[in-house]
Amino acid sequence: MRRTRILVADPLRIFRSGVRNLLARESDFEIVEAGSLEDVLDAIADDSPDIALIDLELPPYGGVAAVQRLARKCSTYMIVWSFEPSRETVLEAVRSGAHGFLHKEISAEGLVRALRGVVQGEAPLSRDLATLMIDALHGLDEQQRARERMGVLSAREREVLEFVAQGARNKQIAEALTISEFTAKRHVQNILQKLDLSSRRAAATFYETACGIGDKPFAALQPA
Repeated sequence: MRRTRILVADPLRIFRSGVRNLLARESDFEIVEAGSLEDVLDAIADDSPDIALIDLELPPYGGVAAVQRLARKCSTYMIVWSFEPSRETVLEAVRSGAHGFLHKEISAEGLVRALRGVVQGEAPLSRDLATLMIDALHGLDEQQRARERMGVLSAREREVLEFVAQGARNKQIAEALTISEFTAKRHVQNILQKLDLSSRRAAATFYETACGIGDKPFAALQPA
């Protein structure tokens, strides 16, 4: 019986060893270890593994960059995994060429089952991570729609909108752009009207969506 060759790529030797010892108990798995992208490339040059488990933080450039590099070199089935996956990292990994994403807190039985599922043509993506990726895709759709709507604004109005999103008042906007406070006010009114928004807060939320800022806080301008 041909064994499935699995590459465990992780910078932590003790973690690699633990995974290796776990999978080595299974008669249908053959395990190879790598601690960096260079080690991975060496392993692939010797004999391309069937599956590569790649840590999201694999040195020197991270797991996503490693996936992009490997996707051009071999047909290995690549799975990225992490202890703290976010919807952005899951989506980025899959879009970069990963065939799946696993949580590092997966049970031993779950890992073995996922790897055997790969051999049978299944995509290793747990339900919670699948939900994260779907949420990320929805977020990208929403961002694209917001960017298209923002196309009705002039270049100056987009500048003003960015200041509004930072929490600036009309006087601060006027000083920053060297325009009158009245002109700044008119720009804000035009922005709200063109985008069919009800308030400056709504305009700030719209800008954050269009720019993919999400929950990252802005540093509001300090009053003059």
